[in-house]
Amino acid sequence: MSMYYGAGPESAAGARPSGKKGKAPQDTIASFWSKYLEKAPSKITAVFPPTLYADLLPQGSARTGTSVSRSAAESYNAAVAQCKARVARIVRECHRTNEKFVDAEFDLEGDFGRFNCLRGLTNSSDAANVEDQAPDTGYDVSDLRAGLSLILGSGVLGFDTQNAPLNLAALSSVLNREPASPPRYPSAVHRVDWIYEKPEFLIDGFSDLDVQQGANGDCWWLAAVATLCSVEGVMDRVCVARDEECGVYGFVFFRDGEWIWTVIDDNLYLNTSDYQWDDYDARGEKERKWKERYQTGSTALYFARSSDLNETWLPLLEKAFAKVHGDYGSIEGGLMGEGVEDMTGGVTSCLYTNRILNKNRLWTELKNENKEFLWALGSPGASDTTAKNGIALSHAYSISEAVEVKGEDGKTVKLVKVRNPWGKRNQAGNGEWDGPWSDGSKEWTPYWMKKLDHTFGDDGIFWISYEDLLKRFRIIDRTRLFGPDWHVVQKWTSVNVAWVAGYMKHKFKVTIKKAGPVVVVLTQLDSRYFKGLEGPYSFELHFILRSIKDNEEIVRARDNPGGDRRSISAEVDLEPGEYEVIPKILAQRWDDVPRVENVVKKYAEANPQKLRQIGINHDIANAKGLTAEEVQAAKDANEEEVKEVEKDNEKAEKAAKTEEVEAKDAKDDAKPEEKEKATEETDSDTEKESSDDDEDDDEVRIFSLNPRS
Repeated sequence: MSMYYGAGPESAAGARPSGKKGKAPQDTIASFWSKYLEKAPSKITAVFPPTLYADLLPQGSARTGTSVSRSAAESYNAAVAQCKARVARIVRECHRTNEKFVDAEFDLEGDFGRFNCLRGLTNSSDAANVEDQAPDTGYDVSDLRAGLSLILGSGVLGFDTQNAPLNLAALSSVLNREPASPPRYPSAVHRVDWIYEKPEFLIDGFSDLDVQQGANGDCWWLAAVATLCSVEGVMDRVCVARDEECGVYGFVFFRDGEWIWTVIDDNLYLNTSDYQWDDYDARGEKERKWKERYQTGSTALYFARSSDLNETWLPLLEKAFAKVHGDYGSIEGGLMGEGVEDMTGGVTSCLYTNRILNKNRLWTELKNENKEFLWALGSPGASDTTAKNGIALSHAYSISEAVEVKGEDGKTVKLVKVRNPWGKRNQAGNGEWDGPWSDGSKEWTPYWMKKLDHTFGDDGIFWISYEDLLKRFRIIDRTRLFGPDWHVVQKWTSVNVAWVAGYMKHKFKVTIKKAGPVVVVLTQLDSRYFKGLEGPYSFELHFILRSIKDNEEIVRARDNPGGDRRSISAEVDLEPGEYEVIPKILAQRWDDVPRVENVVKKYAEANPQKLRQIGINHDIANAKGLTAEEVQAAKDANEEEVKEVEKDNEKAEKAAKTEEVEAKDAKDDAKPEEKEKATEETDSDTEKESSDDDEDDDEVRIFSLNPRS
């Protein structure tokens, strides 16, 4: 039974005054929702007209709503083959022209000062133009130190610096004690053979000890790289082709269910600018010393670097990862597990340490004896401090190994070897665990030092007990690797997300023909590839795996409330039968993120080059959700558009010829003094018409760039 209460306090004083009849409460609510909700919910799936990209989609990609089934190795092998073929073609061209390779798609040297290789399409304030941003007025200690040293050594101020109005010697001493921070932007670009004295792509194999973070905030990805180095052969599957003489390198990455490949040149950013002082240096001695001190070896690099002064694989790998995402800014901030996925094609499960049910079971997996998993750690965040017990907060760490060892007393100890991608402690001395089993702690007897082959040092590496690890870290990312014996089936689709969230009618049906382990993943497009065009909504994923025959719920997978992971997964053993995956998607609107249509309008003029780069990434990604009918419709529209332009072009040509004939007749009939005037007018008209024809030709050439099917 329902009861409706309509009388309020005013009813005791008499009837409501006559006048315009007010809305009923339910009508007011209905009116609010009518204005609040979209009449036709939709998402922008194409920044550019479909005619511009319909025929640019990768062949064989899962770009429609049909299912794609293949072995786990098939997509990888295809990407590697294409990458190697491209590198081989570049090498042949380099030898033919006697020039090193220059990557026109990600040219650090050509882009220097324009920032398209450094920054994303938009910035935090969404300035209309990158030029509108306030210039950086800060000073870097390394620049001040170098400049002051040069002044003191030149003698231009006299050699009695102690009696100078400003005690330059004292200032120089202070600056030399201060650690230098990287400048806001790189100061120079040079090739590998210019930076390194004896460059080698790989020295003594891939090692987590090589990984050192630079000026970029990509610790999440570097922690993933260090994790990959802990398993032999994994990094070799990412760095697949190179020719160091020609300066060309090929890499493969995993994106949206497919392996992709990319090729880069060997230009890298440096911390310090080239020698530019005006003082006399006829023999180039000062310039040589400047280069030797500030621009030589891995320490000269602005972004990530290897610990070995001559090893180059890490900065080149980072550059390739930045290129496929559009710029270095797009790889700032992220989740370690997703970084591992991007380089392995694996599937990551996020484990919260305060929710682990069976710690012994997790320990067995963590020891990773079968090399089936890769592991990474995330420290908790805090608003009042940057570190706790030496561990940097809101930071990513990699796990190198987990061991179970008997001590001198016969007791077994569970220890985990962890590494900070910084490769060292920060200025405050934080970054490494400072509790039991940390460097210099009482637990390190000569027995244990030899047993674990450990040495103390400021290298970002530390040991921690399994018990303390579960207490001090918040997240453990476990990424399952898939060998060739695994089979992959995927299907992309598009769905409308309701404001009131619930499990959807849209379902994925799965048929299992043989009993065994199954990994189910619900994922969304990786918006990191089109940052600035992702729009103001983020989506939180959930799903239920259910048996159709028994109508029994088997797994309920969900992200953490407010989570921003691009995928969720569940691993379970299934018997033969039919199952269904039922998604649930929660949407969150962020008012500080610009709408896609506004970004396109602004940057089509402000930075068209960057919009083209990020826009095509956006459109090709979103085309995965298109149906086959929608893809064909785009191609048909392309044909119709070209036909219309050709018709307009034919009409314009006929009109131009008619005007030329009429002008010629008029010129023949004119008097001598009028003939000159008519000729001038005709030439002027012809020039204008020719100009119009050029514009039409440009349009025709643009439309004709898309081959017709």
